[in-house]
Amino acid sequence: MSTRRDFIKKAGTGSALFAAAGATSSLFTSCSGSDSDSGKGKYTPLHPESEIYIPNLPDKADDGKPVRAALIGCGGRGTGAAFQFLDTGDNVSIVALADMFPDRLKSCQNQLREKKGMNVPDEACYTGFDAYKKVCESPNIDLVLIASHSCFHTEHMKYAVDHGKHVFVEKPASIDPVQYRAFMVALKQASSKGLNVMNGAQYHWHRPFVESYKMIQAGYIGKILTGNVCYNTGNEQHIKRQPEWSDTEWMLRSFFNWNWINGDQVSNMLIHWIDIFCWFSHLKPVSVSAFGSRIRRTVGNVYDNFSMDFEFENGVTMFGMVRRMDGCSNKQSIIVQGDKGIYRGTTSEWTIHDLEGNLVWQYDSKAAKEKFKTHDMYTLEHIDLVNHIRKGTLINHVTETNVTSAMTCIMARESAYTGKVVTWDNMVASDLNMVPPEFATGQFGKMDLKKYEIVPLPGVASKES
Repeated sequence: MSTRRDFIKKAGTGSALFAAAGATSSLFTSCSGSDSDSGKGKYTPLHPESEIYIPNLPDKADDGKPVRAALIGCGGRGTGAAFQFLDTGDNVSIVALADMFPDRLKSCQNQLREKKGMNVPDEACYTGFDAYKKVCESPNIDLVLIASHSCFHTEHMKYAVDHGKHVFVEKPASIDPVQYRAFMVALKQASSKGLNVMNGAQYHWHRPFVESYKMIQAGYIGKILTGNVCYNTGNEQHIKRQPEWSDTEWMLRSFFNWNWINGDQVSNMLIHWIDIFCWFSHLKPVSVSAFGSRIRRTVGNVYDNFSMDFEFENGVTMFGMVRRMDGCSNKQSIIVQGDKGIYRGTTSEWTIHDLEGNLVWQYDSKAAKEKFKTHDMYTLEHIDLVNHIRKGTLINHVTETNVTSAMTCIMARESAYTGKVVTWDNMVASDLNMVPPEFATGQFGKMDLKKYEIVPLPGVASKES
């Protein structure tokens, strides 16, 4: 079996491993070799260089004008996003907070002050269902960080763009077709206004996966034929309902139990690995057949496992699975099979083997740690966003891939819920809207829990399912 050193000597990838961020002109030459001894012509790039984006991954953002951000959604993910934004470099600040619940906002406010020395004054803190509007309307804010419930991502992003703000919005971009279409419209509006919109698909800025993408695009596994994505992990934390909580507050605080809030496990968890496949392949799905079930869940209406079989463009196929159960084996991985080799990526190892099983490439984590200081992919994505804002360039083309991934997840969920094959064309045109009508009419305080405890039953063609 060939070693990594043998491969670098043969294929000339020493410079490819740490190619300058954004220097796509050197990508294919450094990967495919420049003379007869380095295997010139052995690999054929999958796409023109004009279609490939390789992000800058510096350890910190470039110096520049101040970037003042507001945070919408002050839970664990939101607080984490605020910290990671502040870790990007100098001259960045959090100047306003918004959340539905005062206790979550106060916790975030305290953590920012105690751990980051960032004092957000009480008069810049807003609570309630319309709190997001107040921060978006502020003239003192350049960037809005959105980590609210998934069902509100599109609405909050649209409102921020309408008020001239750059946006970081957590995944998923949308959880139903109505939101998908609205997000795409708002994204185009943002581009026309010169506003950046970044979706929280952090693996696009994860050093090992960026290097993996470069190798795949350079042709090291050949033409992509099929893929496999997996996210099996333990159950979420248990949230005990408090007597004073309304049905609405109970569902929002235990959001992982309700499909109208998080889109179920495909949109909530597997989306990251589905997104990697969409990113690597530059393809979108044509159709999907899926199934899922509730085996151990007793609260809410989401499933605890899904399995799905996709057909993508060009006859490419992809199989996916996701499971959230305690006491079971965990796994998070992606496999991409090509006509020349196979790529495997996990949370700790990234390799390419040829069809005979010989190691062709492996990400060198040790060398990366010696060369770079910043390895947290969440921080790296914020660094890239801050740099785009300061340079006046747009990253919205990357977000379009993330929105495709969100729709891919929606297709799988609806196929499992209905027991039917779901196509891209039909789902994109669907009028399915997961947000309860009570929110559209301002009657969210009158939601009836029993109405939303109904679990989808495949093969049952009724409104109740």
